[in-house]
Amino acid sequence: MKAVIGFGEIKELLKNDKFIRAVLIAGAVLVIIIAFGGVFTRNSQKSTAHTAEVSEMLSGYENRLEQRLTEILSHIDGVGSVRVMVTLDTSEQTEYGKNADMLLSVTAPKVRGVIVVCDGGDSFAVKSKVVDAVSGVFGINSLHISVIK
Repeated sequence: MKAVIGFGEIKELLKNDKFIRAVLIAGAVLVIIIAFGGVFTRNSQKSTAHTAEVSEMLSGYENRLEQRLTEILSHIDGVGSVRVMVTLDTSEQTEYGKNADMLLSVTAPKVRGVIVVCDGGDSFAVKSKVVDAVSGVFGINSLHISVIK
């Protein structure tokens, strides 16, 4: 059994077109993986960072909506102490011009649903006032609003 390939055998392999093509293709694939491997990793890291940034921005937006809604609902007769949770359906949408050099519009995130926990949540009259106020402010269906004590 021969463990070492001689020069003559290498010469024969190089004459074989299929062998040469296989070596060239394997080499090209290896070069592409090495050259672009870092790009895929960087893009993945950028995507993760962007997702975290958007999530943090939405959380801040939800918090501001909750604070403003809590403030206004607390002034409705019969509501009493109130806590609010707002969930968003979409993120902020930004539209740019053809060359991405001009901002055309910015659309605020859409509200998916609202939960209101308040002292007067067991009263039909208070529930009705709160649901009307929330649906009017956010333009959402009353089915997406829950008022409880």
